[in-house]
Amino acid sequence: MGPAHNVGSAAPRPGSACVPRVRCRSGRSPSMIDRIKQWVVVMFENRSFDNLLGHLPHIDAEDGIRGRDIELPYPKGIVRVHPATNFTDPIPDPGEEYVDVNVQLFGAYRPESNKHRAAYTVFPDFMVDPFNAPQPGQRPSMDGFALNYYYTALWQLERELSDAEMQGIGAVFTPETAPVINTLAEQYAVFTHWHCDVPSCTFPNRTFYHAGTSAGRVQNNITYDYAWDNDLPNLFDLMSEHGTTWKCYYDASQVVPLSAINLAGAKHVDLWRDHSAHMPEFYSDCANGMLPQYSWVEPRMMFGELDDYHPPTDVRAAEQFLARVYNAVRTSPQWDSTALVIMFDEHGGCYDHVPPPASVPPDGHPGEQGFGFDRLGVRVPTIVVSPFTKRGTVIRDLHTNTSMTHTLQQVLGLGDPLTARVAAARTIDAAFNRSEPRRDMHQLDPLPYTAGQPNPHAQQPGPADLPSSALWKQKAHEEASQFVSHLGEVTLQNASTFLHRDLTGLPRNAADAREWLRRNFALDGKFALRQL
Repeated sequence: MGPAHNVGSAAPRPGSACVPRVRCRSGRSPSMIDRIKQWVVVMFENRSFDNLLGHLPHIDAEDGIRGRDIELPYPKGIVRVHPATNFTDPIPDPGEEYVDVNVQLFGAYRPESNKHRAAYTVFPDFMVDPFNAPQPGQRPSMDGFALNYYYTALWQLERELSDAEMQGIGAVFTPETAPVINTLAEQYAVFTHWHCDVPSCTFPNRTFYHAGTSAGRVQNNITYDYAWDNDLPNLFDLMSEHGTTWKCYYDASQVVPLSAINLAGAKHVDLWRDHSAHMPEFYSDCANGMLPQYSWVEPRMMFGELDDYHPPTDVRAAEQFLARVYNAVRTSPQWDSTALVIMFDEHGGCYDHVPPPASVPPDGHPGEQGFGFDRLGVRVPTIVVSPFTKRGTVIRDLHTNTSMTHTLQQVLGLGDPLTARVAAARTIDAAFNRSEPRRDMHQLDPLPYTAGQPNPHAQQPGPADLPSSALWKQKAHEEASQFVSHLGEVTLQNASTFLHRDLTGLPRNAADAREWLRRNFALDGKFALRQL
Protein backbone atom coordinates (compact mmCIF):
# COMPACT_ATOMS: atom_id res chain seq x y z
CA MET A 1 0.00 0.00 0.00
CA GLY A 2 1.42 3.37 -1.00
CA PRO A 3 2.05 6.33 1.30
CA ALA A 4 -0.91 8.53 2.23
CA HIS A 5 -1.08 11.97 0.58
CA ASN A 6 -3.02 14.88 2.05
CA VAL A 7 -3.40 17.60 -0.54
CA GLY A 8 -3.91 21.12 0.78
CA SER A 9 -2.87 24.64 -0.02
CA ALA A 10 -0.64 27.23 1.54
CA ALA A 11 -0.72 30.99 1.56
CA PRO A 12 1.26 32.32 -1.41
CA ARG A 13 4.29 34.51 -0.97
CA PRO A 14 3.96 38.01 -2.42
CA GLY A 15 4.00 37.91 -6.19
CA SER A 16 3.62 34.14 -6.50
CA ALA A 17 0.80 31.77 -7.23
CA CYS A 18 -0.58 29.59 -4.48
CA VAL A 19 1.38 26.34 -4.26
CA PRO A 20 -0.64 23.18 -3.57
CA ARG A 21 0.89 21.12 -0.81
CA VAL A 22 1.27 17.36 -1.03
CA ARG A 23 2.25 16.10 2.42
CA CYS A 24 3.95 12.73 2.30
CA ARG A 25 4.83 10.08 4.82
CA SER A 26 7.29 7.94 2.97
CA GLY A 27 8.18 4.28 3.13
CA ARG A 28 9.39 1.57 0.81
CA SER A 29 6.40 1.26 -1.51
CA PRO A 30 5.67 1.27 -5.23
CA SER A 31 6.43 4.59 -6.88
CA MET A 32 7.43 5.99 -10.23
CA ILE A 33 11.10 5.99 -9.26
CA ASP A 34 11.79 3.13 -11.66
CA ARG A 35 10.95 5.47 -14.54
CA ILE A 36 14.08 7.47 -13.72
CA LYS A 37 17.05 6.40 -15.86
CA GLN A 38 19.35 9.40 -15.37
CA TRP A 39 20.27 10.79 -11.95
CA VAL A 40 21.85 14.24 -11.67
CA VAL A 41 23.14 15.13 -8.19
CA VAL A 42 24.57 18.53 -7.28
CA MET A 43 25.84 18.95 -3.72
CA PHE A 44 26.36 22.48 -2.44
CA GLU A 45 28.18 23.68 0.66
CA ASN A 46 27.44 24.69 4.22
CA ARG A 47 23.89 25.95 4.63
CA SER A 48 21.18 24.75 6.99
CA PHE A 49 17.53 24.22 6.12
CA ASP A 50 16.40 27.27 8.10
CA ASN A 51 19.12 29.41 6.54
CA LEU A 52 17.85 28.90 2.98
CA LEU A 53 14.36 27.37 3.14
CA GLY A 54 13.00 28.23 6.58
CA HIS A 55 10.59 30.81 5.13
CA LEU A 56 8.94 28.53 2.57
CA PRO A 57 5.22 29.40 2.59
CA HIS A 58 3.87 25.89 2.01
CA ILE A 59 5.65 23.83 4.69
CA ASP A 60 4.26 23.01 8.13
CA ALA A 61 4.80 25.83 10.61
CA GLU A 62 6.86 23.70 12.99
CA ASP A 63 9.31 22.85 10.21
CA GLY A 64 10.15 26.48 9.38
CA ILE A 65 10.78 29.78 11.15
CA ARG A 66 8.25 32.15 9.57
CA GLY A 67 6.88 34.48 12.23
CA ARG A 68 9.10 33.10 15.00
CA ASP A 69 10.89 35.34 17.47
CA ILE A 70 14.23 33.57 17.96
CA GLU A 71 17.05 34.92 20.11
CA LEU A 72 20.53 33.43 20.37
CA PRO A 73 22.63 34.57 23.35
CA TYR A 74 26.33 35.37 23.28
CA PRO A 75 28.58 36.90 25.98
CA LYS A 76 27.98 40.52 24.95
CA GLY A 77 24.34 40.40 23.88
CA ILE A 78 21.65 38.71 21.80
CA VAL A 79 21.48 37.75 18.12
CA ARG A 80 18.02 37.79 16.59
CA VAL A 81 17.21 35.46 13.73
CA HIS A 82 16.02 37.70 10.90
CA PRO A 83 15.71 37.89 7.09
CA ALA A 84 19.08 38.64 5.53
CA THR A 85 19.70 41.90 3.70
CA ASN A 86 23.33 41.06 2.98
CA PHE A 87 23.89 38.31 0.41
CA THR A 88 27.24 37.33 1.95
CA ASP A 89 25.96 36.62 5.48
CA PRO A 90 27.16 35.17 7.73
CA ILE A 91 30.55 36.82 7.57
CA PRO A 92 33.07 35.74 8.82
CA ASP A 93 32.63 32.04 8.14
CA PRO A 94 31.07 30.19 11.12
CA GLY A 95 32.71 27.21 12.80
CA GLU A 96 31.85 23.82 11.34
CA GLU A 97 34.14 21.31 13.05
CA TYR A 98 32.78 18.65 15.40
CA VAL A 99 33.80 20.68 18.47
CA ASP A 100 32.01 23.75 17.04
CA VAL A 101 28.80 21.90 16.23
CA ASN A 102 28.63 20.48 19.75
CA VAL A 103 28.53 24.04 21.09
CA GLN A 104 25.96 25.12 18.51
CA LEU A 105 23.63 22.25 19.40
CA PHE A 106 24.09 22.03 23.17
CA GLY A 107 24.92 25.63 24.07
CA ALA A 108 28.10 25.21 26.12
CA TYR A 109 31.85 24.63 25.99
CA ARG A 110 33.00 21.54 27.92
CA PRO A 111 35.37 22.24 29.55
CA GLU A 112 34.79 25.99 29.61
CA SER A 113 38.45 26.61 28.76
CA ASN A 114 37.76 25.26 25.25
CA LYS A 115 36.15 28.58 24.31
CA HIS A 116 39.66 30.07 24.01
CA ARG A 117 41.17 27.09 22.15
CA ALA A 118 41.48 26.16 18.47
CA ALA A 119 38.86 24.01 16.72
CA TYR A 120 41.52 22.50 14.43
CA THR A 121 43.85 19.67 15.42
CA VAL A 122 46.78 21.14 13.46
CA PHE A 123 47.13 23.87 16.09
CA PRO A 124 48.88 23.17 19.41
CA ASP A 125 46.07 24.80 21.41
CA PHE A 126 43.40 22.40 20.09
CA MET A 127 40.36 21.86 22.31
CA VAL A 128 40.50 19.11 24.92
CA ASP A 129 38.31 16.22 26.04
CA PRO A 130 35.29 15.94 26.12
CA PHE A 131 35.42 18.27 23.09
CA ASN A 132 32.18 20.08 24.06
CA ALA A 133 30.19 16.84 23.72
CA PRO A 134 26.87 16.67 25.58
CA GLN A 135 26.23 14.99 28.88
CA PRO A 136 24.64 11.52 28.61
CA GLY A 137 20.97 11.90 27.71
CA GLN A 138 21.22 15.66 27.11
CA ARG A 139 18.93 16.96 24.35
CA PRO A 140 20.09 19.63 21.90
CA SER A 141 18.93 23.11 22.90
CA MET A 142 19.86 24.59 19.47
CA ASP A 143 20.77 27.91 21.10
CA GLY A 144 24.58 27.89 20.93
CA PHE A 145 25.09 29.20 17.40
CA ALA A 146 25.86 32.79 18.42
CA LEU A 147 28.00 31.62 21.35
CA ASN A 148 30.17 29.53 19.05
CA TYR A 149 30.25 32.26 16.40
CA TYR A 150 31.52 34.76 18.96
CA TYR A 151 34.40 32.59 20.21
CA THR A 152 35.26 31.22 16.75
CA ALA A 153 35.66 34.77 15.46
CA LEU A 154 37.60 35.81 18.56
CA TRP A 155 40.15 33.05 17.98
CA GLN A 156 40.11 33.43 14.20
CA LEU A 157 40.36 37.22 13.94
CA GLU A 158 41.94 37.88 17.35
CA ARG A 159 39.30 40.52 18.03
CA GLU A 160 35.71 40.68 19.23
CA LEU A 161 32.98 41.07 16.66
CA SER A 162 30.74 44.09 17.05
CA ASP A 163 27.07 43.51 17.79
CA ALA A 164 26.26 44.45 14.18
CA GLU A 165 28.73 41.84 12.92
CA MET A 166 27.34 39.25 15.32
CA GLN A 167 23.86 39.65 13.82
CA GLY A 168 25.13 37.97 10.65
CA ILE A 169 24.87 34.52 12.22
CA GLY A 170 21.14 35.14 12.66
CA ALA A 171 20.58 36.20 9.04
CA VAL A 172 18.48 33.77 6.98
CA PHE A 173 17.31 33.89 3.38
CA THR A 174 13.75 34.00 2.11
CA PRO A 175 11.93 33.28 -1.17
CA GLU A 176 12.68 36.89 -2.09
CA THR A 177 16.43 36.81 -1.39
CA ALA A 178 17.11 33.21 -2.54
CA PRO A 179 14.37 32.84 -5.17
CA VAL A 180 15.88 30.01 -7.24
CA ILE A 181 16.25 27.36 -4.54
CA ASN A 182 12.99 28.40 -2.86
CA THR A 183 11.08 28.26 -6.14
CA LEU A 184 12.37 24.77 -6.90
CA ALA A 185 11.38 23.70 -3.37
CA GLU A 186 7.86 25.03 -3.99
CA GLN A 187 7.51 23.60 -7.48
CA TYR A 188 8.84 20.09 -6.82
CA ALA A 189 9.63 18.03 -3.67
CA VAL A 190 11.29 19.40 -0.54
CA PHE A 191 12.36 17.33 2.47
CA THR A 192 11.84 19.16 5.76
CA HIS A 193 13.57 16.60 8.00
CA TRP A 194 16.67 15.79 5.97
CA HIS A 195 19.86 15.82 8.07
CA CYS A 196 23.52 15.52 7.22
CA ASP A 197 25.07 12.34 8.62
CA VAL A 198 27.77 13.81 10.87
CA PRO A 199 27.52 16.80 13.26
CA SER A 200 30.69 18.15 11.73
CA CYS A 201 32.30 19.54 8.61
CA THR A 202 32.57 18.98 4.87
CA PHE A 203 34.77 15.97 4.19
CA PRO A 204 33.34 13.57 6.79
CA ASN A 205 29.86 14.32 5.46
CA ARG A 206 30.83 14.04 1.81
CA THR A 207 32.57 10.75 2.56
CA PHE A 208 29.39 9.49 4.22
CA TYR A 209 27.43 10.29 1.07
CA HIS A 210 29.90 8.50 -1.20
CA ALA A 211 30.90 5.60 1.08
CA GLY A 212 28.32 5.40 3.89
CA THR A 213 31.00 6.11 6.50
CA SER A 214 33.91 8.44 7.19
CA ALA A 215 35.97 5.63 8.78
CA GLY A 216 35.76 7.43 12.13
CA ARG A 217 36.93 10.84 10.89
CA VAL A 218 35.19 13.99 12.10
CA GLN A 219 37.59 16.72 10.92
CA ASN A 220 38.48 18.39 7.62
CA ASN A 221 42.07 19.27 8.21
CA ILE A 222 43.27 15.73 8.85
CA THR A 223 41.56 14.39 5.76
CA TYR A 224 44.86 14.32 3.91
CA ASP A 225 45.99 11.63 6.38
CA TYR A 226 43.68 9.13 4.73
CA ALA A 227 42.30 10.54 1.49
CA TRP A 228 44.88 8.84 -0.69
CA ASP A 229 45.33 5.56 1.15
CA ASN A 230 41.78 4.74 2.21
CA ASP A 231 40.22 1.60 0.81
CA LEU A 232 36.58 2.47 1.45
CA PRO A 233 34.33 1.17 -1.32
CA ASN A 234 32.21 4.03 -2.64
CA LEU A 235 29.53 4.85 -5.19
CA PHE A 236 32.06 5.59 -7.94
CA ASP A 237 33.68 2.18 -7.39
CA LEU A 238 30.37 0.37 -7.39
CA MET A 239 29.12 2.07 -10.54
CA SER A 240 32.27 1.18 -12.44
CA GLU A 241 32.16 -2.42 -11.18
CA HIS A 242 28.49 -2.82 -12.15
CA GLY A 243 28.75 -1.18 -15.55
CA THR A 244 26.75 1.93 -14.60
CA THR A 245 27.66 4.91 -16.77
CA TRP A 246 28.74 7.99 -14.80
CA LYS A 247 30.56 11.29 -15.07
CA CYS A 248 31.78 13.97 -12.70
CA TYR A 249 31.24 17.42 -14.20
CA TYR A 250 33.25 20.33 -12.79
CA ASP A 251 34.42 23.82 -13.72
CA ALA A 252 37.69 23.97 -15.65
CA SER A 253 38.93 26.76 -13.36
CA GLN A 254 39.11 24.23 -10.51
CA VAL A 255 41.55 22.06 -12.55
CA VAL A 256 40.55 18.82 -10.77
CA PRO A 257 37.29 17.46 -9.36
CA LEU A 258 37.11 18.00 -5.61
CA SER A 259 35.82 14.46 -5.11
CA ALA A 260 38.64 12.86 -7.09
CA ILE A 261 41.39 14.42 -4.99
CA ASN A 262 39.79 14.19 -1.57
CA LEU A 263 37.52 11.18 -1.38
CA ALA A 264 38.44 8.47 -3.81
CA GLY A 265 41.87 7.14 -2.82
CA ALA A 266 44.94 6.53 -4.98
CA LYS A 267 43.51 3.38 -6.53
CA HIS A 268 40.90 5.52 -8.31
CA VAL A 269 43.22 7.78 -10.30
CA ASP A 270 42.89 5.77 -13.50
CA LEU A 271 39.14 5.48 -12.99
CA TRP A 272 38.70 9.25 -12.72
CA ARG A 273 40.69 9.89 -15.89
CA ASP A 274 37.84 8.41 -17.92
CA HIS A 275 34.95 9.86 -15.94
CA SER A 276 35.65 13.58 -15.44
CA ALA A 277 34.39 16.34 -17.73
CA HIS A 278 34.13 20.12 -17.66
CA MET A 279 30.80 21.90 -17.22
CA PRO A 280 30.29 22.79 -20.92
CA GLU A 281 30.15 19.05 -21.56
CA PHE A 282 27.37 18.74 -18.98
CA TYR A 283 25.29 21.35 -20.77
CA SER A 284 25.93 19.75 -24.16
CA ASP A 285 25.17 16.26 -22.80
CA CYS A 286 21.87 17.61 -21.47
CA ALA A 287 21.02 19.29 -24.76
CA ASN A 288 21.93 16.25 -26.85
CA GLY A 289 20.24 13.66 -24.65
CA MET A 290 23.59 12.10 -23.74
CA LEU A 291 23.54 12.21 -19.93
CA PRO A 292 24.97 9.07 -18.28
CA GLN A 293 23.01 7.12 -15.69
CA TYR A 294 24.69 9.12 -12.91
CA SER A 295 25.95 12.70 -13.13
CA TRP A 296 27.85 14.17 -10.17
CA VAL A 297 27.92 17.95 -10.68
CA GLU A 298 30.35 20.12 -8.71
CA PRO A 299 30.03 23.90 -8.33
CA ARG A 300 33.18 25.98 -7.94
CA MET A 301 34.33 25.20 -4.40
CA MET A 302 38.10 25.71 -4.36
CA PHE A 303 39.55 28.59 -6.36
CA GLY A 304 38.52 32.05 -7.50
CA GLU A 305 34.87 33.11 -7.73
CA LEU A 306 32.99 30.40 -5.83
CA ASP A 307 29.35 29.51 -6.53
CA ASP A 308 28.69 26.82 -3.91
CA TYR A 309 26.54 28.75 -1.34
CA HIS A 310 29.40 28.45 1.20
CA PRO A 311 29.48 31.46 3.57
CA PRO A 312 30.60 34.15 3.12
CA THR A 313 30.45 33.83 -0.67
CA ASP A 314 27.53 35.62 -2.34
CA VAL A 315 24.50 33.31 -2.52
CA ARG A 316 23.46 34.94 -5.80
CA ALA A 317 26.40 33.28 -7.56
CA ALA A 318 25.18 29.85 -6.43
CA GLU A 319 21.61 30.75 -7.38
CA GLN A 320 22.71 31.49 -10.93
CA PHE A 321 24.65 28.23 -11.14
CA LEU A 322 21.67 26.24 -9.83
CA ALA A 323 19.35 27.92 -12.34
CA ARG A 324 21.67 26.95 -15.21
CA VAL A 325 21.79 23.34 -14.05
CA TYR A 326 18.00 23.15 -13.68
CA ASN A 327 17.35 24.77 -17.06
CA ALA A 328 19.74 22.33 -18.75
CA VAL A 329 18.08 19.30 -17.16
CA ARG A 330 14.53 20.54 -17.71
CA THR A 331 15.07 21.29 -21.42
CA SER A 332 16.93 18.05 -22.11
CA PRO A 333 15.27 15.49 -24.39
CA GLN A 334 15.94 13.08 -21.49
CA TRP A 335 13.70 15.07 -19.11
CA ASP A 336 10.98 12.41 -19.01
CA SER A 337 13.42 9.97 -17.39
CA THR A 338 15.71 12.28 -15.38
CA ALA A 339 15.80 13.37 -11.74
CA LEU A 340 17.82 16.31 -10.43
CA VAL A 341 18.64 16.05 -6.72
CA ILE A 342 19.82 19.25 -5.00
CA MET A 343 21.74 18.57 -1.79
CA PHE A 344 24.04 20.19 0.79
CA ASP A 345 26.89 18.42 2.53
CA GLU A 346 26.39 20.03 5.97
CA HIS A 347 25.03 23.13 7.69
CA GLY A 348 28.34 25.00 7.97
CA GLY A 349 27.53 26.59 11.33
CA CYS A 350 24.35 28.27 10.03
CA TYR A 351 21.36 28.39 12.38
CA ASP A 352 18.66 25.72 12.42
CA HIS A 353 15.99 25.16 15.06
CA VAL A 354 15.30 21.39 14.74
CA PRO A 355 17.33 19.12 17.07
CA PRO A 356 19.16 16.32 15.22
CA PRO A 357 17.94 12.85 16.23
CA ALA A 358 19.83 9.68 17.09
CA SER A 359 21.06 7.39 14.35
CA VAL A 360 22.68 4.04 13.61
CA PRO A 361 26.50 3.90 13.76
CA PRO A 362 27.75 2.98 10.29
CA ASP A 363 30.42 0.44 11.17
CA GLY A 364 33.03 -0.55 13.71
CA HIS A 365 35.50 2.28 13.10
CA PRO A 366 36.28 4.07 16.39
CA GLY A 367 35.32 7.72 16.21
CA GLU A 368 37.79 10.52 16.69
CA GLN A 369 37.33 12.73 19.75
CA GLY A 370 35.15 10.06 21.33
CA PHE A 371 32.26 10.45 18.89
CA GLY A 372 30.12 7.34 18.53
CA PHE A 373 28.41 8.32 15.24
CA ASP A 374 25.14 7.65 17.04
CA ARG A 375 23.51 11.02 16.31
CA LEU A 376 22.99 12.98 13.12
CA GLY A 377 24.09 16.43 12.06
CA VAL A 378 21.93 19.50 11.44
CA ARG A 379 19.13 19.69 8.86
CA VAL A 380 20.20 20.63 5.34
CA PRO A 381 18.16 21.60 2.25
CA THR A 382 17.31 18.75 -0.14
CA ILE A 383 15.06 19.07 -3.18
CA VAL A 384 14.08 16.51 -5.81
CA VAL A 385 13.18 17.81 -9.27
CA SER A 386 11.63 15.27 -11.61
CA PRO A 387 8.81 14.88 -14.14
CA PHE A 388 7.14 12.43 -11.73
CA THR A 389 7.06 14.82 -8.77
CA LYS A 390 3.88 16.68 -7.91
CA ARG A 391 4.09 20.41 -7.44
CA GLY A 392 4.26 21.40 -3.77
CA THR A 393 5.36 18.00 -2.43
CA VAL A 394 6.54 18.22 1.19
CA ILE A 395 8.14 15.12 2.73
CA ARG A 396 8.40 15.23 6.51
CA ASP A 397 9.86 11.83 7.32
CA LEU A 398 13.46 11.58 8.54
CA HIS A 399 16.05 11.32 5.77
CA THR A 400 19.81 11.77 5.63
CA ASN A 401 22.41 12.22 2.92
CA THR A 402 22.88 8.45 3.01
CA SER A 403 19.21 8.19 1.99
CA MET A 404 20.44 9.19 -1.45
CA THR A 405 23.28 6.67 -1.20
CA HIS A 406 20.75 3.94 -0.38
CA THR A 407 18.44 5.06 -3.18
CA LEU A 408 21.20 4.98 -5.79
CA GLN A 409 22.34 1.55 -4.67
CA GLN A 410 18.80 0.25 -5.07
CA VAL A 411 17.73 1.86 -8.33
CA LEU A 412 21.07 1.29 -10.08
CA GLY A 413 21.54 -2.24 -8.79
CA LEU A 414 24.79 -1.55 -6.93
CA GLY A 415 24.62 -4.39 -4.45
CA ASP A 416 23.99 -4.48 -0.73
CA PRO A 417 24.06 -1.24 1.31
CA LEU A 418 27.60 -0.05 1.91
CA THR A 419 27.17 0.24 5.69
CA ALA A 420 24.61 -0.14 8.46
CA ARG A 421 23.90 3.61 8.23
CA VAL A 422 23.06 3.29 4.53
CA ALA A 423 20.89 0.23 5.18
CA ALA A 424 18.92 2.14 7.84
CA ALA A 425 18.44 5.26 5.70
CA ARG A 426 14.98 5.74 4.18
CA THR A 427 15.02 5.96 0.38
CA ILE A 428 13.46 8.87 -1.52
CA ASP A 429 10.63 7.01 -3.28
CA ALA A 430 8.03 9.41 -1.83
CA ALA A 431 9.32 12.21 -4.08
CA PHE A 432 8.04 10.33 -7.14
CA ASN A 433 4.28 10.63 -6.78
CA ARG A 434 2.95 11.34 -10.29
CA SER A 435 1.88 8.68 -12.75
CA GLU A 436 2.49 10.82 -15.84
CA PRO A 437 5.45 13.12 -16.53
CA ARG A 438 5.05 16.86 -16.05
CA ARG A 439 5.26 19.09 -19.11
CA ASP A 440 5.38 22.45 -17.35
CA MET A 441 8.64 24.31 -16.89
CA HIS A 442 8.79 26.91 -14.18
CA GLN A 443 10.62 30.11 -15.02
CA LEU A 444 13.52 30.76 -12.66
CA ASP A 445 14.55 34.34 -12.00
CA PRO A 446 17.98 34.57 -10.33
CA LEU A 447 18.81 37.91 -8.79
CA PRO A 448 21.35 40.01 -10.72
CA TYR A 449 24.95 39.19 -9.91
CA THR A 450 28.21 39.76 -11.80
CA ALA A 451 31.27 37.76 -10.82
CA GLY A 452 34.45 39.71 -10.17
CA GLN A 453 32.67 43.04 -9.71
CA PRO A 454 31.14 44.85 -6.73
CA ASN A 455 27.52 43.82 -6.25
CA PRO A 456 24.92 45.66 -4.17
CA HIS A 457 24.11 44.28 -0.70
CA ALA A 458 27.30 42.23 -0.59
CA GLN A 459 29.59 43.03 2.31
CA GLN A 460 33.24 43.27 1.36
CA PRO A 461 35.16 40.69 3.40
CA GLY A 462 37.71 42.16 5.76
CA PRO A 463 41.01 40.66 6.92
CA ALA A 464 40.59 37.03 8.00
CA ASP A 465 36.89 36.96 7.03
CA LEU A 466 37.21 34.45 4.20
CA PRO A 467 36.67 30.70 4.73
CA SER A 468 40.35 29.72 4.66
CA SER A 469 41.26 32.15 7.42
CA ALA A 470 40.04 29.89 10.20
CA LEU A 471 42.73 27.39 9.28
CA TRP A 472 45.61 29.71 8.53
CA LYS A 473 44.66 32.94 10.38
CA GLN A 474 45.55 35.08 7.39
CA LYS A 475 45.69 38.77 8.15
CA ALA A 476 44.99 40.07 4.66
CA HIS A 477 42.67 38.72 2.01
CA GLU A 478 43.46 38.45 -1.67
CA GLU A 479 41.20 39.49 -4.49
CA ALA A 480 38.35 37.06 -5.11
CA SER A 481 39.90 35.88 -8.38
CA GLN A 482 42.98 34.75 -6.43
CA PHE A 483 41.10 33.30 -3.48
CA VAL A 484 41.89 29.75 -2.33
CA SER A 485 39.11 28.36 -0.13
CA HIS A 486 39.57 26.06 2.86
CA LEU A 487 38.53 23.16 0.61
CA GLY A 488 41.10 24.27 -1.94
CA GLU A 489 43.83 24.30 0.69
CA VAL A 490 42.96 20.83 1.94
CA THR A 491 42.82 19.58 -1.65
CA LEU A 492 46.35 20.85 -2.21
CA GLN A 493 47.45 19.14 1.01
CA ASN A 494 45.89 15.85 -0.08
CA ALA A 495 47.48 16.02 -3.51
CA SER A 496 50.87 16.90 -2.06
CA THR A 497 50.67 14.03 0.43
CA PHE A 498 49.90 11.62 -2.38
CA LEU A 499 52.96 12.87 -4.27
CA HIS A 500 55.12 12.60 -1.12
CA ARG A 501 55.82 16.34 -1.18
CA ASP A 502 56.50 18.74 1.68
CA LEU A 503 53.30 20.55 2.71
CA THR A 504 55.14 23.76 3.61
CA GLY A 505 55.79 24.80 0.01
CA LEU A 506 52.24 24.68 -1.31
CA PRO A 507 50.83 27.53 -3.46
CA ARG A 508 49.07 30.35 -1.60
CA ASN A 509 47.02 31.93 -4.41
CA ALA A 510 44.61 30.61 -7.02
CA ALA A 511 46.83 31.14 -10.06
CA ASP A 512 49.76 29.25 -8.54
CA ALA A 513 47.45 26.55 -7.18
CA ARG A 514 45.88 25.95 -10.58
CA GLU A 515 49.27 25.75 -12.25
CA TRP A 516 50.57 23.33 -9.59
CA LEU A 517 47.56 21.04 -10.06
CA ARG A 518 47.76 21.23 -13.85
CA ARG A 519 51.44 20.32 -13.75
CA ASN A 520 50.80 17.24 -11.61
CA PHE A 521 47.22 16.14 -12.24
CA ALA A 522 46.06 17.30 -15.66
CA LEU A 523 46.65 16.10 -19.20
CA ASP A 524 45.06 17.77 -22.22
CA GLY A 525 42.89 19.81 -19.86
CA LYS A 526 41.40 16.78 -18.07
CA PHE A 527 42.10 15.11 -14.74
CA ALA A 528 44.95 12.60 -15.09
CA LEU A 529 47.92 11.74 -12.91
CA ARG A 530 51.07 12.91 -14.69
CA GLN A 531 53.84 12.03 -12.25
CA LEU A 532 54.55 10.27 -8.98
